[in-house]
Amino acid sequence: MSWIEDPGVAEFRGLNLTQLGVDEAYVNVTSQIPGLWLYTLSQECYKCPYSRHLALDEVKEPFKWSTQYRHKWRIMTDGSAPTVPAENYSGVACEMDADLGEFGVYDLRIHDGGGGGSSKTICELDTALEPVNIYFPLLLCVLGLLVLWVICSGIAAAVRRWGNHKHTTISPIGHEMRSPEDKAAGQPAAKKRVKSLDTFRGISIVLMIFVNYGAGSYAVLQHATWNGLHVADLVFPWFMWIMGVCIPISVTSQLKKNVSRCKMFFSVLRRACILFLLGVMLNTINGSRLETIRIFGVLQRFGVVYFVVATLAIMFTCRNCATPKMKVVAAVQDILILLPQWVIMLGVVAGHCAITFLMSIPGCPMGYMGPGGNHDNGIYKDCIGGATGYIDKMILGPEHIYQHPTAAKVYNAGPFDPEGIVGCLLSIFQVFLGVQAGTILVLHRNWKGRISRWMVWGSMCGIVGGVLCLASKEGGWIPVNKNLWSLSFVLVTSCFAFYLLSFCYFLIDVKHWWSGAPFYYPGMNATIMYVGHEMTSSVFPWHWAFGVMNTHFILLLENLWGTALWVIIAIWLHHVKFFLSI
Repeated sequence: MSWIEDPGVAEFRGLNLTQLGVDEAYVNVTSQIPGLWLYTLSQECYKCPYSRHLALDEVKEPFKWSTQYRHKWRIMTDGSAPTVPAENYSGVACEMDADLGEFGVYDLRIHDGGGGGSSKTICELDTALEPVNIYFPLLLCVLGLLVLWVICSGIAAAVRRWGNHKHTTISPIGHEMRSPEDKAAGQPAAKKRVKSLDTFRGISIVLMIFVNYGAGSYAVLQHATWNGLHVADLVFPWFMWIMGVCIPISVTSQLKKNVSRCKMFFSVLRRACILFLLGVMLNTINGSRLETIRIFGVLQRFGVVYFVVATLAIMFTCRNCATPKMKVVAAVQDILILLPQWVIMLGVVAGHCAITFLMSIPGCPMGYMGPGGNHDNGIYKDCIGGATGYIDKMILGPEHIYQHPTAAKVYNAGPFDPEGIVGCLLSIFQVFLGVQAGTILVLHRNWKGRISRWMVWGSMCGIVGGVLCLASKEGGWIPVNKNLWSLSFVLVTSCFAFYLLSFCYFLIDVKHWWSGAPFYYPGMNATIMYVGHEMTSSVFPWHWAFGVMNTHFILLLENLWGTALWVIIAIWLHHVKFFLSI
């Protein structure tokens, strides 16, 4: 155990606390009543039954309990059923909320407190040893990283101040750069890269690496079990959204250079195929049996959605679009120019909704969007994901989809692919929302006009997404769900993406208060970062183990270390001017 998550003693009542793992506690049971059973229900498991955990008569010594999620406990007089519906109180001796903490020691005491012939059972859960604060290490590491960032920024600023400077003048919107000599000679301004785009992409890939490396084993930093939105659920949609932002910039630039649309199409097709095949290759890192290879994945979805959205942009983007003379029309030119694509995208959204809510699935209710397994008391055990899961199983086969979804542990659900076929439809729409942001960047030159439009789009997405889910985790018509890539999920994550881009653009490209470091550098080589971190998922020096590794702090240090190595590699690649373009 580390000094930060030290419970104060190595032993307590003869219990060796060092044998506890991350998010574990000891529970000591004292029961004066024979024949009782402990049934448990995780509060992450929505509409689930209580599950039989153990017979209290058989508990001879304190047992370990996972504290990752809050639970409800029921002490039952009958343990014959493996599960008991939450609404069924038959045979319940008592129940309680079990909000236990890491490295704590707890006493569960059960006795007959009725007296006078009463059979009332009293259950008490007391804290014998206080748990540790698992979030203090996270706060300490965040503060440490902020201090390190300030120091590095100060050093970099000093180097720039005392180094050799080029005498340049930067435009207010941060996209043109001319030296005084060029100005005097009347030379046109040179295009300057919009650093906020690379910074946004870098934030996404760095967070993705950190999450995939374990995120310190913090539940709040990992993917939501089913419905809901955690930090980890933002990075993939942001990554795809920023890809959409770059599509109109690239297509417009090539059209101005008189590159043929046919050549652009085959370039897009080539890149999409490479991404898809590269994703399949990464799926075989832990084994390449043809009978069980997972076909879809992160890069595969990138390839599919990039091909569709980029092809539409190539087809419908005009080569020479004149700015409308009417101010009202010019103000909404970014929408008007995308109208044909908007019509197609609304059709994609409508098609996805039709599949989700109107498709008949054998043995499942129409419009089911739950995780199957124990959800709804297990009556739809094999219905995980409804139509989304069913189509993947029918087309790809159960063996070729993801075998360990987030719902497996809590809901006891079967295989489900969060990057499957049906989810690609709304992923296409999410990338197109990025295209809308990129079109604003291309057509509107004033930075205030850009940011105001991005903020309006972000607000609209957030409002519509909030209405669809009724601003709740489990309620609403369409819950926020990363596994299903639901419409509310697309809109809410796109809302944050519009806001984040506005924030980065203002700080980096408008005010120049931030260089984008260190995220700017990984954003310049995002493909290398993603493929590299997948291939080194268990390789030293990115990963290591020392001692028992049973605290969030030590795991957090190891995960931050591995992530930081990729940031350093990205800085070095930028220094040697190596940029991989697929």
